[in-house]
Amino acid sequence: MFVSLKRVLSWPQLLALGAAGIIGTSWAYMNTRFYSIYGPGGVILGYAIGTLMAFLVALAYAEMGSTIPKAGGEVAFVFPTLGPLGSFFVGWMFILSSVLAGAAFYVIGISLLLSWWLPSLYTIPIYSIAGVPVYLPALLLGITSAILILILNYRSVSLTGQAQLIMFIMLLLAGATILITALFKGSISNFANPSPFPQGENPLGLGLRFGLISIGYLSGFEGLPALAEEIKIKPRTFGLVIAGSVLVAGAFYMTMMFAGSLFVPWQQSYAIAHRGTIELMSRYSIWLGLIAWLASFLGLVTSWIPTVMTTSRMVFALAREGLFPSQFERIHPKYGTPTIALIFVTIISIIFGSLGEQGLIWFLDISGVGLGTCWLLSTLSMILTRRKYPNIPRYFKVPAGYLVGILGSGITLTVILVSIIPGTSLSLVWPYEYMILILWIVLGLIIYPFAKRRMNKLGFETVARNLLGEYYDVIYGKKEAKTETK
Repeated sequence: MFVSLKRVLSWPQLLALGAAGIIGTSWAYMNTRFYSIYGPGGVILGYAIGTLMAFLVALAYAEMGSTIPKAGGEVAFVFPTLGPLGSFFVGWMFILSSVLAGAAFYVIGISLLLSWWLPSLYTIPIYSIAGVPVYLPALLLGITSAILILILNYRSVSLTGQAQLIMFIMLLLAGATILITALFKGSISNFANPSPFPQGENPLGLGLRFGLISIGYLSGFEGLPALAEEIKIKPRTFGLVIAGSVLVAGAFYMTMMFAGSLFVPWQQSYAIAHRGTIELMSRYSIWLGLIAWLASFLGLVTSWIPTVMTTSRMVFALAREGLFPSQFERIHPKYGTPTIALIFVTIISIIFGSLGEQGLIWFLDISGVGLGTCWLLSTLSMILTRRKYPNIPRYFKVPAGYLVGILGSGITLTVILVSIIPGTSLSLVWPYEYMILILWIVLGLIIYPFAKRRMNKLGFETVARNLLGEYYDVIYGKKEAKTETK
């Protein structure tokens, strides 16, 4: 039986889930390291290029998410063109990139961030992964934080949206404080003298190289379509928010990268401040340093919340499709949230987060492949949907859609290839990362035939109606539905 979620999210809350979910935490302490390699000019140009590339992909998500606005996002909107296998595979790779490299990262990352104030978190080693110890206080803090994020997501979508919006506003205010401090305390000569690019380097080449790195920092928007059944806005506005979240996050990144380069000569910034803007702000006042740290902390929390939220909807949609156990379809009668899916995502993130910092590095690297796969299948889905179902209503129709789809597919294919081809600057590390990726794909291929048995018992039409709801008749029509069921 088709069960829908509660429509409670407003567009400001959705924008906060998207933009803050993209921004994350590492920009506040990695910027000086980036300056030392690419120069502030190369970093800002790279973020501009990365934002443009991510925006092209986000346009495809905006069109598809507003055309078929159902829970699960990609799992739902790739189904009509790529079928059950494509739908399962995009969901499976989304889980790889979001749970293993997203939620699991935050289980570890929150201790890394708080250890700047509480160094005792890294005492009492209990075991090691590849020679890197895992510490009991840090692990307990990560587990406790994961449970708190679960409780917030479990109790109310509306409350989660409100909390996310408040923290996003606080993040923007902290960013504004960093910019104002940089403009009054710093100097433009620190950015531009003698050049914002390393001597002898080609600016465009630097921008392109960092652009391929920065696109990984611009992920997060792809989760918004998964919340389609919980929004109380028009489909066109939904598409605008999906695409706009990338532009907001990109503008924030570029502004912060410019501000961070004003404090000291950028050529010396990494030697002076290994901890980036946080340490640079602390040179003026402990309170200013605390504001920069708070911005990083808020970035972590506001990325963690939507990661758990959207991934649980992906699991929920796979269950609705018949490819995951039906227990994951369960919705809390009072709170209206997919409780079993939320608990499942939290448990998996804690398990993989328990692998510690070394496991974190492996999964972060692999996430680029999982993310690229989701982006590729989604951009291809936009192209194929236009060809196969030209007459279905498109509330957010991308101009020059075929061109945008081709460019987006090319970008995402590049993201995948630079990760899996040995010898590039972004290649996976042999043997661990390649083995984990291969095992994950093989595990999915093993699970799929067994999962499909339940789908076959339900029948194509029942599954498609469960997944697509009221959009089933719009997409298929009665005649085609009968053909597909045979």
